[in-house]
Amino acid sequence: MNKLLKITITLAALLNVASVVSAQKKQIYTVADAHAHNDYANKNPFYGAYDKGFGSIEADVFAVDGKLMVAHAEKDIKPQRTLKNMYIDPLVKKLKVDTARQLRLLIDLKVDYHILMPLIIKELEPLMDYAAVNGLPGRLHVVITGGVPPAVELANYPTWLTFDVDHLTGFTTQQLQRISLLSYNFRKYSKWKGTGKISTVETAKLLGVIDSVHNAGKMIRFWETPDNKTAWQAFIGLGVDVIGTDKVEKLGNFLNDRNKKELN
Repeated sequence: MNKLLKITITLAALLNVASVVSAQKKQIYTVADAHAHNDYANKNPFYGAYDKGFGSIEADVFAVDGKLMVAHAEKDIKPQRTLKNMYIDPLVKKLKVDTARQLRLLIDLKVDYHILMPLIIKELEPLMDYAAVNGLPGRLHVVITGGVPPAVELANYPTWLTFDVDHLTGFTTQQLQRISLLSYNFRKYSKWKGTGKISTVETAKLLGVIDSVHNAGKMIRFWETPDNKTAWQAFIGLGVDVIGTDKVEKLGNFLNDRNKKELN
């Protein structure tokens, strides 16, 4: 066997070993990777997810008489369910005490952003001591989702606000810096209901969009997903960064149990 062939075989063997090691490497997921979807609809809004250790909480907002109201639909608006009462005031108290805690607060715009954005900027002022500003580390990351402003307007807003969108096209490099999360409708890529395995074809589609987001240096989550242990495990296997749920207690327990097993 000549020297060149020996070198080629050796390199191939090393690459094969590296591939196997990479495939076997486990990624640790914790409740910090969990997202409380439509958190306000839970039995214990904010506190249930926060006390469980969730790293991400979502609230949908409308504007009524100059105040941000939390609801999924306009018909569900109730006077006491303001963003201030349900999320801002509790966060001020919690983050003051929990000095190591980090949280992503997603605010879903349900009506015209021209109306909602000035109110968000004003009402979140009490949280500015904890917000991430100008790319500097902060413990509170405020992400605007839903009916977000167009790309050309993103720079008009304070740097402590970032945005969640469902595509990577049409952004300049500077505009893309204001995007911190990509959220996709799972049903565009798969009809999987959360039992058995995702088909090979649908898995390829999902991995394609996940890889494109990761290659852009961003995080990804899916919505309209199955919401059970089989699904959560599948999304972890796919490398989805943020695992969303309407079942805060169950997902929290699942991730805590899984993490304990992997560390032992």
